[in-house]
Amino acid sequence: MERTVNRARKITGQVRVPGELPTALRAVWLAAISIGDSRIEHAPPSLLPHLEQLKSLGVGVGENEEGLVITGVGLRGFTATSESVDLRGLGVEALLPVTVLAMQPTSRTIHIDASLAETIQALFALLAQTGAVGGLPSESQVQVDGVEAAAAVDHSPADLDADTKLALLCAGLYAEAGSVTTVRQAATSKDRVDDLLTERRISIAPNRRDDPALRAMLLTAADPTACDVDLPGDLDQALPFIVAALIVGRSELTVARVAIRTQNRTFLDLLRQIKGEVEIIDQAGFADLVVKSSRLKGTRVADKRATRLIEHIPLLAVLATQTEGEFIIRDVEALRRCEDVDLIAHLVTLLRELGAKVGEYPEGFVIDGARPLKGTDVVTHARPQMAQAFAVAGLVSKGNMQIHDSDSVDAVFPGFFDTLDSITVKERQG
Repeated sequence: MERTVNRARKITGQVRVPGELPTALRAVWLAAISIGDSRIEHAPPSLLPHLEQLKSLGVGVGENEEGLVITGVGLRGFTATSESVDLRGLGVEALLPVTVLAMQPTSRTIHIDASLAETIQALFALLAQTGAVGGLPSESQVQVDGVEAAAAVDHSPADLDADTKLALLCAGLYAEAGSVTTVRQAATSKDRVDDLLTERRISIAPNRRDDPALRAMLLTAADPTACDVDLPGDLDQALPFIVAALIVGRSELTVARVAIRTQNRTFLDLLRQIKGEVEIIDQAGFADLVVKSSRLKGTRVADKRATRLIEHIPLLAVLATQTEGEFIIRDVEALRRCEDVDLIAHLVTLLRELGAKVGEYPEGFVIDGARPLKGTDVVTHARPQMAQAFAVAGLVSKGNMQIHDSDSVDAVFPGFFDTLDSITVKERQG
């Protein structure tokens, strides 16, 4: 599919973007073990194969105008089947489904990425106190044997990561009704994993009596109740809109309900460093971003920062064409080794066709910004990030920007181009 993008007079309004996969996964697995229908808004398309896994376990999965509808089967209602569960491609967010499956009364085989093997083994060492039995016949396979009667546990470690804490709390749901499972964390922790259960009417009482530096979460075993979840947006999918508002004059845009954490804010921090006017309005568990057009300054992106931004180099390159002075992007030579294309060479060619002044070298390129651009034909090689980046470039280019294979964006953000159109005030024609 081909899309055409033209110069914008300004960017204005408000947008929402799809949620992050890890957050969405937690929401649907908690919905699966709850009683009733849970409605989940702004789920990402990457969730679809995991929803098929839940269907195979007997969980109801539907959709209405508000989003997904997950009909839970309760704590022990999964279908007994010999089919394995495939959790490959997941990181630590796999700990919750592994735990839920380990606490079922039936045995099951689970496939994981080999890189997660040690983490899963450490989880089973903690779960063993509940009566759960699980092991790894190989680095990429988990076998759980089923639990008839789980025990509540007072877990002593206080340095656990958020996903492990959530898994242990969820294991506590399977204990005898009314029994108490304790999970500790630092008093300064901001993980808020207990909120994911309290919103499902699970009682989790705080307790600091044993040590002022620690906060114990005391979970009382019970059946979770369905609730509606509005997933905060994936900051990565918000970036094209943020850049568009920064580089198109007279713009002001609000990106509502975005998840911002230390691990995902490198690009956002860079934008503020180069004088981008991006106000972060913190809310409970998410933030609203208010973005205004700005005079941006060139900078240098290299070393670890370049590695963290590697997936966003096309958008960063488009941004660089609109900054004042030189914008240097180094240490991204990995992009020359993509399967079907030398992405650096391809980017440099496209940018020069737009009218940008670009210098290329083996490990990256340098752009002399603040030059007028003109539309061109963009071959994206079916890469969503390329299509999104050059759609943004089209907003500041004279003439038509023709973007080929634009439907590749549907894999990360269905409706991206419609959303972009909704906040774009077109230049007057003629």
